[in-house]
Amino acid sequence: MKQSRIIALLAAAAVLLTGGYLAVRYRNTEKEKKQEQQEAPVSLLSFDGNATTALTVKNEEGTFRFLFQDQTWVLDGNDFTANPYAISAICSYMCDLSSVKTIARDVTDLSPYGLTDPVVLTADTSSGDSYQLLVGNPTPTKESYYAMLPGTSTVYTIDYTSGSVFRATKNTLKNRYLFDANSTEVQEFTLERDGVLVYSLTHDAAMQWTITQPIQWQGYTSNINDMLDTFVRATATAYVDENPGDLSRYGLDQPSYRIYARTDTKAVTVLLGRMVSDAEDEISIYGMIEERGQVFYMTKAALNFLDDDLLSVAYPYVYNPDATSVKQLVVDCNEVQATLELDADSKTYVCNGKVVSDMGDEVMDAFQGFYRSVATMGLSQVEPDAKPEGEAVISFTYTLQNGEVTRIELIPASDTTYWIMKNGTYTQFMTRKRILNMTGGIISSYEALQNKIKDAEK
Repeated sequence: MKQSRIIALLAAAAVLLTGGYLAVRYRNTEKEKKQEQQEAPVSLLSFDGNATTALTVKNEEGTFRFLFQDQTWVLDGNDFTANPYAISAICSYMCDLSSVKTIARDVTDLSPYGLTDPVVLTADTSSGDSYQLLVGNPTPTKESYYAMLPGTSTVYTIDYTSGSVFRATKNTLKNRYLFDANSTEVQEFTLERDGVLVYSLTHDAAMQWTITQPIQWQGYTSNINDMLDTFVRATATAYVDENPGDLSRYGLDQPSYRIYARTDTKAVTVLLGRMVSDAEDEISIYGMIEERGQVFYMTKAALNFLDDDLLSVAYPYVYNPDATSVKQLVVDCNEVQATLELDADSKTYVCNGKVVSDMGDEVMDAFQGFYRSVATMGLSQVEPDAKPEGEAVISFTYTLQNGEVTRIELIPASDTTYWIMKNGTYTQFMTRKRILNMTGGIISSYEALQNKIKDAEK
């Protein structure tokens, strides 16, 4: 074969091979291009979420329309109280939504994606525009959700978090907080247990809590604030009955607990009935917000104050004025007979005529310890119906710098307790006799002071 013929054949073969290579490369390029198009994020919705004035959620449980009014979300209707946080989350994720992947175009059968009966979200804005999104099922791998825009035939996936927010249930759309308020806004709080009032509290203009029922007493602010923080954070686990006909099914006809709370703008009454089951390890209790009329259940431990008594919210000391305001304290307590004189301005302190402020730090520490043992005499129990009889056997008389006199007296109630009187009136509290003899109590702290004074005088 001539050389020229061989060269021609080789050239033809090269052309054929090159053409085949180019054809394969073209097909691969088109496939890659199509894959890139599928994987490229597509902006599905983009609008100003802060301008949203209404949001409609249509799911298998119904159609719910929410309106943004007075800086919060409310349900258009009286079926339930809206969860403003869930509605805000839907708007936040919806207003700037892109796809994760384009799954299929020109889709005629939407059933594999759960889009034949999707969740339909409609956001209306103040500009008059309306935006819609259809949300289907999660993908088999639970990495994302199927979604599409109405009037189109293209199915996308969106991130799993967004899809979970969009497919909110009716329970999620309901406000599950027992009282959606800040604890600092609460002005009144009442707890009843088994039909009996435990306490009723009010917050005055001086930012102080006062027990108004069943006794009049200063509230213990730190404990009350902790309790209110717990209360406003408590939520229903789930709603179980929107129109309860027979409250006895839940123990709500005669509730175990009744809580009333009020701010300047709203109030709530929470009823708690029986435990969800009779199991010993049951943790959930049925409840109902009286103003909403819907039964829910919640974790009882979320309200850890339910079984506390009045002492948990009462100022724990019989009388404890600021020491800088006290001019004199006279103690008449069995073998302890002491008159303390205090002058915070000149830092002069006297015990039974002896100027202890000149005797050194150890004596002053003992003086302060004795004063505290009297001023922090604690309460042990509440007996509002008691009628104290007999003579007082112990007394503490405070005279303040402004001349005000307060006399605390203890009358024996039993072998172990005293009734506490304040200026001749029964306080409705009692204290235990052991406070006199306990370590750091009135008797032992007075002995410690006397010993320090003797040592200083040597």
